[in-house]
Amino acid sequence: MSRRRWIGLVVALAVPVGFLCVVLFDSVMHEFGACRVVRQKLFASPSGAKLVVVVWKTCGTTVPESTQASIIARGRTFSPESTPTFVSVRGHLEVVVAWSSERAVRIGFIPEPDQIYKREQRAGDIAIDYE
Repeated sequence: MSRRRWIGLVVALAVPVGFLCVVLFDSVMHEFGACRVVRQKLFASPSGAKLVVVVWKTCGTTVPESTQASIIARGRTFSPESTPTFVSVRGHLEVVVAWSSERAVRIGFIPEPDQIYKREQRAGDIAIDYE
């Protein structure tokens, strides 16, 4: 095989192998930073029209685990990307939810969180009280 053909063969093989390495590296890095969201519980309002959705979120070794809660209308699909959270705390905690009315809810954590990332007083037209 001539030297020119040999170089052409090496270049022809190097490009796909290099592309494959970039794709694999990107896939590994994406998985390293990807978050996993696990739905824990649903708590329906007195009429059942609204739900508090509690999830645990884990995002790899560099980001602490968290417990989060959102409110959605019954019949709507919960999506961690598009459903806003009204509370987020460090760790995987047990959440206690008690609806006072259709427009008021009480939230508590067991054990008490050592770090609070987000704590809204309202979620839309619903007042939130923390215990």
